[in-house]
Order: sequence, then structure tokens, then C-alpha cells
Amino acid sequence: MGRKLLGAQGLPQGVAAGRSGVLSVGAFPRDRRRHLALVVNRALVYAVLTAVVGAVYFGIIAVAAGLGSWAGLVAALAAGALFHPVRQRLQEVADRLFKVERDPYRVADRLNQSVQRASGPAEALESAATAIRQALQADGVAVEVLLSDGSLRRVCDGEPGEQATPLIWHGRPVGRLLLAGEPPDPGLLDMLVRHLAEVAHAVRLTADLQRSRERILATREEERRRLRRDLHDGLGPTLASLAMTVDEARLRLSKDPAAVDPLLHRVRSQMATAIGDVRDLVYGLRPPALDELGLEGALRSLAEGPGPRVVVVVTGRLKDLPPEVGVAAYRIAQEAVTNVRRHAHATTALIRLERQEELWLTVSDDGIGLLEERRNGVGLASMRERAAEAGGDCVVTGRPGGGTEVVVRLPLKAEEGAR
Repeated sequence: MGRKLLGAQGLPQGVAAGRSGVLSVGAFPRDRRRHLALVVNRALVYAVLTAVVGAVYFGIIAVAAGLGSWAGLVAALAAGALFHPVRQRLQEVADRLFKVERDPYRVADRLNQSVQRASGPAEALESAATAIRQALQADGVAVEVLLSDGSLRRVCDGEPGEQATPLIWHGRPVGRLLLAGEPPDPGLLDMLVRHLAEVAHAVRLTADLQRSRERILATREEERRRLRRDLHDGLGPTLASLAMTVDEARLRLSKDPAAVDPLLHRVRSQMATAIGDVRDLVYGLRPPALDELGLEGALRSLAEGPGPRVVVVVTGRLKDLPPEVGVAAYRIAQEAVTNVRRHAHATTALIRLERQEELWLTVSDDGIGLLEERRNGVGLASMRERAAEAGGDCVVTGRPGGGTEVVVRLPLKAEEGAR
């Protein structure tokens, strides 16, 4: 590094001299002030400790002078016995005086209190960063949270350094802690990192929940636009044309009865079209097959369509499933089977439905696998959004032996699962 630059008075940079020539401690950089505080802390503790132990030692010698040579031994034993507890007590007093906390449990409790006072996970992360900087006496702290979409959320207190410590929650990395300054006590750092990982995980869950809500709202608005378009452009004109045809038939009935019969045929055709439009709208809201056949029957009916052979395997009872779970499972299976028939070039597909504490749906095939251009297609996004709307998740991966596998987890309500 070379020698430090000297100021006009021959002092290192960052150290200023007042008018009286006395050094100004406030001019020291933060790390030098911290080192100075540590030196003063230790010097004060051992100065007072020396005075107390010395007073005890010479006091016992003076009191027990009649014991002769035994007085020195008794004084030494007493001073030795008092040395450790007195030093600990003096260190605690000095730490309170210099606002230093060395007990990891008290530090963790202080961190938890700062997090609990926060109004949300984002504010809790900022409070945790500040509390950790104070506890570790660091020059700077930064907390980086790895979100599920690959982005980073970063919170800083001071200028962070390059000392990186990973944040692990249940074996999964959720971010890292960056520190500036001298390396902290490993035991204290480990305890703080464990608590900070909980906060980072909460921030990650909150971000996931917000994105899920946004996707659900977007999907709901798209569904409303679709219904409006179908009603306005499909069913509405059909009913209007039907009314006009009936009026025309009524006017011709008295003057030209023979011309009414073709009008009635047209009315019958328009009514059939209207009924088909209504059926399509109803099917878009909730598949009638679920009400008529149940989830298992609806899936078996779905498997009977043209294309590769589809096998359905069901484990557990399905009669008392929550309605939203049944609709989500059927719609996801329908979309997955449609993808198999259109794109997979498969010979066999398997729909496996298993009810445990949660409902698990797996749709797999022996086709060509998941092509790169279809990894983020509309159909796959629709399956994920339907699973998220029901509170679950959907994962689409390639199978090791070839083909594609869709794995869906749908949570069940506690009261439904207890029946």
C-alpha cells in the first residue's frame, strides 16, 4: 500500500489537530474510531480490574499479617478466585458504557424485537440490516435477497464490503449478507445470519405472493374480457336476430301464412345457435362434466378423445374436494392433454391423481419432450396461473427417459381434509 499521506502537520490523513494541538477524535474515520473505542474499553476494564484485585490482595495481607507466610498464599488464592467474575462484571459495565453487546442471545433478541416492530417484511429487512450493523460494529451492511424470478432485492446500511455470508433457509439459499470492516465473531455472525434468513425468506414469499396476485388479476380481467366479447359479439347478435325474425313472422302471419314457415325454420336455427353459445359460456365458467361425472369421471372422459392412449390412475377419494380445486385440476389436466395431443408426438400419456394431505396431479407422456419455444407458451402459463389461483403450484419439466411431465400441487382446506 505504501506509506500513508501526511497532512500539513505531519499527521496521517483523517486525523486533525485542534487549535490547542490536541487530536480531534471525531476526525478519525469510522474504523479508527471503533479501534480506539475498543482500546479504551479494554484499558478501562483492566485498569479497574488491576486496582480491585490489587486492593483485595494487599488488603488480605494487611488483615492476615499474623498468619505469617500463609497470608500471601491466602491473598493470592482470593485474588485469583475474584479475577474472572470481577473481570466479567467490569466488562459488562464497560460494554454498556460504550454501547457494545457481546451476548449473542441478547443480540438475537434485539434483532427479533426490531423485526417485530416493522410493519412488513420489506421494512423488517431494513430494520434487521441496521440491527446487525450495530451488533457487529460493522462499517457497512448489505442484505441481498434472491427472489424466485431471479432478481435481487438489496437493502444497505452504510457502505457494504466484500465479506459475503450466504443466507440459508431449510437448505435453500435465499440471499447473502455483505459486511464491511473487520471480520466479526463467527458464533455471533452465525446466530444473526440464521435469524436474517427467516426475514429474507419472508421477503421472498411476499414478493412471490404479489406477483401471483398480479397474475391472477390479469387472468381474471382477461376472462371478463372474453365473456364480454362472447356475449357482445356472439350471443347478443344472435338473440337480436332471433327477435327480428319473430317480429317478421308475426307481421306476415295474417297476410301471407305460407311465408311464415321458412321464418320459423330460421328461428329454430338461430335458437340452436344461441343454445350453443350459452353452452360454451357455461362450459367456460365450469365444465359440466365435473357436475355430471365428478372429477375422476371427467378425466376418464377426457382420456377417451382421439390421439395417443391416455391412462388415468386415481388414488384416494375425490367426492368432497373443494370446488375450486376440482376445477383447477381438471382444467390443468385438460390443457396438459391438449398439449400432448397437439405437440408431443407421443404414443402414451398418463394422468395420475393422488389425494394425500394435498391433491397431487401428474400428467406425463413419452413424446419428444418440452421444446424451447414452448417453455413459456400461453398454455403452460395458464396451467401455472390456475394452480396459483387455487393456492398451489405447477412445475413442467422434461422426463429423464424422454417426454414431458407436469406436476401440480393443490392444497386442500383443513376442514375438507378432515371429513
